[in-house]
Amino acid sequence: MVPVRQLAIALIGAVASAASPVVTSAAPVQDDPSARDLQRLVAWFEGDFDNQEQVWFENERRSRVAVGERHERVHATHSRVNLPAFGQYVFYVEEYLDDDPARIFRQRLVTFESAREAGVRMRLWFFRQPANVVGAQKDAAKISGITRADVSEIAGCDVLWVLEGDQYVGGMQPRACVFGDKAERRYSQHDLILSATKYWRVDRTFLLDSGRLYQGHPAGVPHKMVRTKKFSCDINFYAGDYLQGPHPDDQAILDQEIHSQGGTIKVTRASDRKEYVFRLRDKEYPYFEENPDFMFLSVRRGNEPFLAYSLHDPAATLIGFNLGWLSVFCERMGSPRS
Repeated sequence: MVPVRQLAIALIGAVASAASPVVTSAAPVQDDPSARDLQRLVAWFEGDFDNQEQVWFENERRSRVAVGERHERVHATHSRVNLPAFGQYVFYVEEYLDDDPARIFRQRLVTFESAREAGVRMRLWFFRQPANVVGAQKDAAKISGITRADVSEIAGCDVLWVLEGDQYVGGMQPRACVFGDKAERRYSQHDLILSATKYWRVDRTFLLDSGRLYQGHPAGVPHKMVRTKKFSCDINFYAGDYLQGPHPDDQAILDQEIHSQGGTIKVTRASDRKEYVFRLRDKEYPYFEENPDFMFLSVRRGNEPFLAYSLHDPAATLIGFNLGWLSVFCERMGSPRS
């Protein structure tokens, strides 16, 4: 007979073994202080940004901004791409000037990684043949085969991002991003702010020997870009009374993409060969104290004054108007249908 004491010890050991999980390998230690910031930063970085509101305000007579200190209009697209050789968080960046997609002035690969206690590191990669990847945000095949041999990197040009309040502040180390030859030897300085809705950037270069400004805004005022909202629009020209049903000469132009930071759609009406320009704008009107923000959709025939415009709440997901002979209705892309 098994002694009572030995039986009790055996039972206690069996229960303890059943209650304890079997550990086959050590779990990874969660000790990266920048892990959460990395996830949020890359989520905020993705998308399209435009400073059309800043340009409008600086050219408005009440702003009194000197001509030499006004900003050019910049549209930036940050598209997440799948390039494992560069890391987990990789973006193709393409930017153009003055609402003209043909005026591309910047193309880069951008990667993000944790710098632990120092914040989040953004590395900049420069294409050796940038013309080959133009439009990669719409055609991923253009960039899918890119390797380290197709890009270059300049030492010292990393940007470190740190959380300040409810936004991230990024910058290069002073006088670290150096390039150029001889008398043209210079350094670049990027200072950036990114939030859920805005992307502000001061991008300047200075002569290395003298520290004199070589290129960029003379007062260091940032390009104040705002995240765009994207809409898909259906435009209809009616030859007859639309209330009486379809007419053989009606014209439908469907699935036209437009963005809310001064995006445009240009179409030609078949019946008279006239060009019509539709524009969508988010307004943050600086001179209003109450309800200063709104969105409006407008249409012009050529360079004529507005034919029509409609005002909407900035959070609207369906916008448009119907003039009887012309209608346009736009739906926010990615918004849930009711």
